[in-house]
Amino acid sequence: MWSSLNILAALALVPLSAAFNNPPGVDIWCGKAYRASNASFNPGGWFEEPSYSVTPLLNLKVRPRMSIYLSNDPSGSLLVDTSVSHRIGDPLPLTATASSNHSAQALHLHIEIGDTNGTALTSIINYTLPLDTRNNEIPIPLQDLPARLQPYTVAVHATLPSSNATSKNPTTFTKSTSLYRLPRRTDGGSATRIDNLYGGLAYQTSTEESWTSIFPYTYYAQWTLYWDTSPTTLTTFTSQNYNVIHIVPTGPLSTTSSAYPWTTLNPYLALADHTHLKFQYDLLFDPTNTSTMLTQAQTLHTHPSLLLWYLADEPDGKATPPTTLTTASTTLKTLDPYHPISLALNCANFYYEEYASAADIILSDVYPVATNTSWSSVYDTPCNATYGCCGCDDCAGKFEDIATRLDTFRGFDELVGWEKVHWAAPQAFGNETFWTRYPSAREEVVMNLLGVNHGAMGVVMWDFPTSAEISAVTGELAGVVTSAEITGFLVGTERRRVEVGGEGRARVDVAGWVDWRAKRALVSVVNLKYEDTIAEVVVGGAGDWEVKAVEKVVWGEVQWRVGGGKLVVDGLVGLEVSLVIVELV
Repeated sequence: MWSSLNILAALALVPLSAAFNNPPGVDIWCGKAYRASNASFNPGGWFEEPSYSVTPLLNLKVRPRMSIYLSNDPSGSLLVDTSVSHRIGDPLPLTATASSNHSAQALHLHIEIGDTNGTALTSIINYTLPLDTRNNEIPIPLQDLPARLQPYTVAVHATLPSSNATSKNPTTFTKSTSLYRLPRRTDGGSATRIDNLYGGLAYQTSTEESWTSIFPYTYYAQWTLYWDTSPTTLTTFTSQNYNVIHIVPTGPLSTTSSAYPWTTLNPYLALADHTHLKFQYDLLFDPTNTSTMLTQAQTLHTHPSLLLWYLADEPDGKATPPTTLTTASTTLKTLDPYHPISLALNCANFYYEEYASAADIILSDVYPVATNTSWSSVYDTPCNATYGCCGCDDCAGKFEDIATRLDTFRGFDELVGWEKVHWAAPQAFGNETFWTRYPSAREEVVMNLLGVNHGAMGVVMWDFPTSAEISAVTGELAGVVTSAEITGFLVGTERRRVEVGGEGRARVDVAGWVDWRAKRALVSVVNLKYEDTIAEVVVGGAGDWEVKAVEKVVWGEVQWRVGGGKLVVDGLVGLEVSLVIVELV
């Protein structure tokens, strides 16, 4: 099915180079010098926001609802945005900008789906959308597209009729995207798709007709610190409700200079297949030696337990040349279009667009607990925007660092104009280097659910084994967030920020997921303060839903009452977290 010679040729073009951006002999992290023997310099790489346009711009965007469709999928759709922006897009004509009520104006769409040669295979005509709207879902005729391994090209032509009596010329805008309709797997392998509306994952094996949604919740675990004792560590680990395995390739699995030790790993792969476990498979990317990555990908892309690839760990911190990652990512996607690619970014703002372009899913590892974020205890230097390494890049040493990183990256995505899925990699370690202790159980839950509140569609903590109290509480939390009911909310409904009121509202973070058809919502309330809040906290505002009743509390001990269509409580314990399902009016 796959051409190994073509893939080898592509990877041969990857430059054999080390870190870029640093002066000769200067060690850097996130582009910044961090040793006391080196002076500060401007690392560059900061994301540049487009300049403000006085003329409103049409930010036309199109992408498939699902990242891949299979030949047995009965239907498919596109998501189209017609947003009006002052930062990104194409200028709207003066007749369209004269009114502030853009939604009263209509765009007429002509959509063509064609092959790589530009030949149109099917089209959608006479489709009308209001200006300044998002996530408009448009059905597409999948049956007109033969299943194949190469993507189709979708072109959307959006025409804005002229309302100027002196000029009858309409204005047309065009955007394109790729659409995969892949053959159903017959080689025993699996497929994983991303829902570009909500960001969730779903998988399907070659023996299944339907997709299964999953909210990944797990740990990184190093081979030599946990897994290598016995293959049964897989079942022991997942018996604690974790639903994904991430083996960090240390020890014999870290080799790039000799043959990969398949005899060591194969018993684990066989057990995973037998017990239906899922892998986030770590490819141990090395920009100077990609043959090991290729060998692993060629061997495992048909394995039924593969959920997604993990291409690189903190390449921005290491200043791995971004072009090596994008080349490897393109090659990997050619070899295996059935699975998404992930990587972890450690830096707050260092060539984000260049690094993120190599992956579908971006993990953010922000470690703010028990560390000094302004002075490096390891290197005895200050830490700031241009100098130093304190273990948490450009952090304030507060839980809010996690929320800020996720929100910032999503803001970057909006300006780049692409869809990326974001996961959290919370801190579950301590007593080493920059961190003076492990997080407490309460701190761990706060970090986990704060990330989820801010759009993390998966959680992979660093690392396992961890402390006994963290292990106990995350095992319990895993049973909640991986359950079918909570997964349905997290991956199948839209997340929204929820207003918090009352005198006790300071540093209380709330998000909600609403199932409008069932008139139910999942609400996540996270108190970021260490001290107890003794004043009233009111969850919900004028722009939110109206609560009818509390259905059940699925995490925590907060006793909510309903008042005025909102959730109300007289106070919160320090670092208290509450997950509650409510009935809506």
